[in-house]
Amino acid sequence: MFSIIYVHICNAAIQSEYHFRIEDSTFDSIARLVLTNEVNRANDTQVAGWIGKMKDIASRSGNPVLDARSTLWQIRSTQLNANPDSCIALLEKARGRIPKSYDYDYACLSYQLAGNHDRIGNYFNTYQLLQEAIPIFEKYGDDYFLGNARLLLGLMYSSIGDYDQALEEINLAERHYSAYGYPNNRIAYFKATLAKDESEKIHLYKEAIEQGSDDPGMTIQAYEQLATIYNIRNESDSAMYYLSLGENMRAEMVPDNLLLKIVLNIQEAEVLYSRGEYDKALALLEETETIALHYPNEYWEPSIYKYMARIYENKGNRQQAFTYLKKYLKAYERQVNTFRGQEVPKAKAREAIQRQKELIANMEQEAKNAHNRFIIILLVLIAVIILAGAIFLYFYQRMKMRRLENRELRTNLEQEMIIKRLNLENFERDIKQKDCEISSSVLLLSNKNDVLQQIRVITKKYSDEGRIPYEFVDQVNSLVSDSLRGDDEWSRFKIHFDSVHPDFFTKLKKASDELTENDLRLCAYIKIGMRAKDIASMLSVSPASVNTNRYRIRRKLNLSKEDSLDDYIRKI
Repeated sequence: MFSIIYVHICNAAIQSEYHFRIEDSTFDSIARLVLTNEVNRANDTQVAGWIGKMKDIASRSGNPVLDARSTLWQIRSTQLNANPDSCIALLEKARGRIPKSYDYDYACLSYQLAGNHDRIGNYFNTYQLLQEAIPIFEKYGDDYFLGNARLLLGLMYSSIGDYDQALEEINLAERHYSAYGYPNNRIAYFKATLAKDESEKIHLYKEAIEQGSDDPGMTIQAYEQLATIYNIRNESDSAMYYLSLGENMRAEMVPDNLLLKIVLNIQEAEVLYSRGEYDKALALLEETETIALHYPNEYWEPSIYKYMARIYENKGNRQQAFTYLKKYLKAYERQVNTFRGQEVPKAKAREAIQRQKELIANMEQEAKNAHNRFIIILLVLIAVIILAGAIFLYFYQRMKMRRLENRELRTNLEQEMIIKRLNLENFERDIKQKDCEISSSVLLLSNKNDVLQQIRVITKKYSDEGRIPYEFVDQVNSLVSDSLRGDDEWSRFKIHFDSVHPDFFTKLKKASDELTENDLRLCAYIKIGMRAKDIASMLSVSPASVNTNRYRIRRKLNLSKEDSLDDYIRKI
């Protein structure tokens, strides 16, 4: 049934507002007529002639955009009887000729492609093409086309068994249709197919009928669905009433549509069978079997043969019953195999769509995180600038006070302020270079360790001279020792170092799993270009100990005498 439904969606899915960029006044005037015809759901016999004129204009002009558009209109008008694979090939070729700046043309071709891929079960392709088209329709504020694109996306989700997502997309389509002022009969119809409650289904199908007087394909199918429900409820009179309404509309508005006639005939035969009117049902099924020869291997084939077999069985004609039973079993088996063959592509499509959604969600989250990081960095920079300004103002005030005291002090203070401003400017530039930050922080830690060592020497000297108590010296030395161990500084340094040189420690450990934490620390200091003296100060050891540790690291890394440890580490 979805093969019938889809055609009506695509044939009416055109907005009356002309968003295409004007290329040729005659061509675009004709295109406007076609659009208006389709939006109004008119059955105008002039459409084929209009499209032929557009094709002639495009051919004479040699304009690839007009050629692509004429292909679009031609496929939209003939899609009912066209092979989907042929349509896809033509649309792909047309889409390839469209320049990037013609995004609306690209979106229309992508939408049309999506519909044809959906017809042959290429659901993931359908999803991707609609994801390309929908943002462009949103850019142009095209509620009509957005409604149809969302509706097609809902049908695609319904086909792969994701009914919750299908209903969500159909609700979005309804919002766009309502914003445009377009009838919601298709919305009601597809909501009915997804509804679980029988009363709700009946209500929605009737709503689709009320709004679909100019949309025979969808309305006739709504009549057929209502007849099916009432026949199941053993209300055959109501079922026949809706079937007669559907047949009257078909005969009046689309008399050449044999697909709809087959659907109505089969349902009427089922109702007649349930009433026991076997001869009428059989005559109707025989007529339908003849028509159905034009559409082999369709979903309705098993139903025709099943009821013909039952009727012949009830009439006592076992031979004919057996003949049609075999046809039924063959058609049923073929249909089951078709459904089974479709399950794997549907499952793959569901998985691919889910993966793509997760990927997009992760990208959006990463973008959000990057934005948050930018805000934090910006706030930090603002705080630094404010602090720098406060410091500047502080020293400026001091400079003004000292200027009043004497000229010499003022001159010295001005020089000091110049130096401080230069230091601040250098500091701001250093912030932008992470490597410089690491080097600066390490040098500061080295100086701190030197100062702590000096404090230890001074306190020992004063203790030896008896000028301060030994217990005080012991407490100071304990604090100094704790600070010299530098575990916290090393942890912070390591995190900062990893952000600048990712995988450095991992690669070192792969090179030799014998390397200790102190070995890794020494290698990191070598990586940023520290001298042995500064490293010794950082590690609170002598330069000789640093050289000894360098020798041990060389052995663990299996370096020869000719190999430079510094060069080896800097290449990592």
